[in-house]
Amino acid sequence: MSEIKFPLPVYKTPIAERKIIEIARWSVKKWGKKSAREYLANLDKIINLVASGDLPCQKNPEFSTRFSYYLAKQHYIFFEFQDDKLIVVTIFHTAMHIKERMYEEKLLIRHEIKDI
Repeated sequence: MSEIKFPLPVYKTPIAERKIIEIARWSVKKWGKKSAREYLANLDKIINLVASGDLPCQKNPEFSTRFSYYLAKQHYIFFEFQDDKLIVVTIFHTAMHIKERMYEEKLLIRHEIKDI
């Protein structure tokens, strides 16, 4: 078994990419461009810290037995660690019913991960 070499390259599923765009649009409308940029920069920083091995993720079998997550302010960022990469799987706002939403997206997520 090979040793993991950090930082892992980061890949995002199309679902995760779309959700980041949605977060950006909503944040601009709610708080303005400057605050939206700062919030998105924080999400990006967290993703990079996870990829570098400096920020540990959690597991919650109620959300998923497959994916790890990190709670970044108001969003859960879900990850899949593979030997040579980190995949940002999806992102959910804390106000969402995570278990149900994860179940709804499960098949599409699996398909999108295969394409990475």
